[in-house]
Amino acid sequence: MSRNILTEFERSDEYCIMRFEDGHSFRLSYLKIRSNCQCAKCKPRQENEQRRIEFEEEILRLRLEKPKATPVGRYGVQLEWPTGCSSGIHSFSHLREICESHGTKSE
Repeated sequence: MSRNILTEFERSDEYCIMRFEDGHSFRLSYLKIRSNCQCAKCKPRQENEQRRIEFEEEILRLRLEKPKATPVGRYGVQLEWPTGCSSGIHSFSHLREICESHGTKSE
């Protein structure tokens, strides 16, 4: 079993639950997913701690709503945010990293 294969992506209004093939599940806020976007527009805004803080503050000022999620092959998910970025593809391994760093383990 792979720790980086997302098997379930359950969305609520403020957070999501991600379940991986290795049996681990995480609850993660949309803010953390959105502020860790790796697209060409968002990634440069995370290059140092000060820029990351400013980026998160900007995202918080937006109305952070549940994104539309579209699977991309067998390796990722494209999240379409009603306010902001919609071009980033989040690989399963990238989502797992965010979950490990910022998520809460769930059952």
